[in-house]
Amino acid sequence: MSRQSRLNKTQKIKPFVIPYILSAAAILANSGCSSDKNAAPDPGLEITYDGNSIGLKQTVILPTLDTPIPKGKNVIWCSSFQLAWNQLKDNVIGEPVKLINAEEIANRLNLAKQSRADISDESCYAAAGFVKDGILEKIQTEMAKRFPSEPQPDFSDGLPIDVIIAYSYLTANVKFRIPYFENQKEFIFRDPQGNENPVTSFGIRPEDDYAYQKLRKQIEVLYSSYHPDRDNLVEFAVDLCKDTKPNQIILARIEPKETLGQTLAHLDDKIASFTREEYFHKFGINDVLLVPNIFWRITHHFKEIEGKYLGNKGYESLYIRLALQMIQFRLDHSGAELKSEAKLYAAPIPNNFVFDQPFLIYMKKRGAEHPFFVMWVDNAELLSKQTVPVKN
Repeated sequence: MSRQSRLNKTQKIKPFVIPYILSAAAILANSGCSSDKNAAPDPGLEITYDGNSIGLKQTVILPTLDTPIPKGKNVIWCSSFQLAWNQLKDNVIGEPVKLINAEEIANRLNLAKQSRADISDESCYAAAGFVKDGILEKIQTEMAKRFPSEPQPDFSDGLPIDVIIAYSYLTANVKFRIPYFENQKEFIFRDPQGNENPVTSFGIRPEDDYAYQKLRKQIEVLYSSYHPDRDNLVEFAVDLCKDTKPNQIILARIEPKETLGQTLAHLDDKIASFTREEYFHKFGINDVLLVPNIFWRITHHFKEIEGKYLGNKGYESLYIRLALQMIQFRLDHSGAELKSEAKLYAAPIPNNFVFDQPFLIYMKKRGAEHPFFVMWVDNAELLSKQTVPVKN
């Protein structure tokens, strides 16, 4: 099935048979480096998972950043669902949304600080309203204007007029200034249970491109910490391309906290207190960066709120018929090749920024207070599997 047909399939939202709908059609977060953000992904990287989250055994989708992280799981959060909830809360109900028998998750969503202010205007769309007030036509018309090259949302015909639609769409692209090298050597990802999984990866090694300083200069070391008894890194965080605008993608190998929000806050503190000396933020001429390839597309139903009645005055007869989020995420080297010069340098001992054990990924608009996509990679379920022989 082609990418376009899969996206068309993903964008359909149906059927609706109950008089309340909360729908979040979420992001195409493509961290590849094609010259066109709408270009098809590199065919060399196969999608690892494409389907409903119910088929995932080691991955969960969370509605908020302050939801506790389950042990031994990949954890994914995207603000697209929060944007749709905010539209429902602010533009339809006019107050915090109350859900009978789902008060805790409703409170988390009501109190969440993430908003459209964290995302560039050209990257997102959100709206909510009653069918009787023309919300369907409004969404389809404005989506066609905002994202003319993307498949438009297709709502079922014959919806009752008292149905509420809360909808959001988010697409973000971090386009590296210079593509990385595809790693041709074995790369093993080790999860906390001791399982070892060969996965594909990208990055840069001294033997790949010893002299190509432009590629190395685009990496910014945001934080690093060494073992007290050895000269090897134990924690670190990097901006994969410090020149990307408006968005950036940051990877960090740190210990997770109880929630994604606490993990992010912990990392922010580490970055803020890291030395200001420019030397320590540079990626050295002999340093190594290796990152697993990631490409997945997940549809998720928030079952914990589907079927729950609203408790707000005047809306007691309505309940959540559909709480849906669709997310696509891709992180790879770029799908391009580089030419390099051959030069000789006297190199220092390398720092190895190697993401071969659990790590954090997040995407945010530069200067924004909050990210719009966060993933804790605990295991290899969503990493690109190594299926062909590699060089030793």
